[in-house]
Amino acid sequence: MTSICRLLEETPSGTAVKELMMNGEDVSGVEEFVRYDRKRGLAYFTNSSNSTFVAICERIDMIEFTTSNKKK
Repeated sequence: MTSICRLLEETPSGTAVKELMMNGEDVSGVEEFVRYDRKRGLAYFTNSSNSTFVAICERIDMIEFTTSNKKK
């Protein structure tokens, strides 16, 4: 299991995603983390039009989460 898969195990559903890269390519249209299925090794994401994106977790190179805690 990769470090990213372990991270997704602890990531709450509904966490906003700014950027996702798989196999060195930027995956556009992914906006929110839904869940991680450890048994199958799959990560589920969605976007504002309710499309679901399913990724093999071990192929995720990088994920950037959006935070709402901005310093003023």
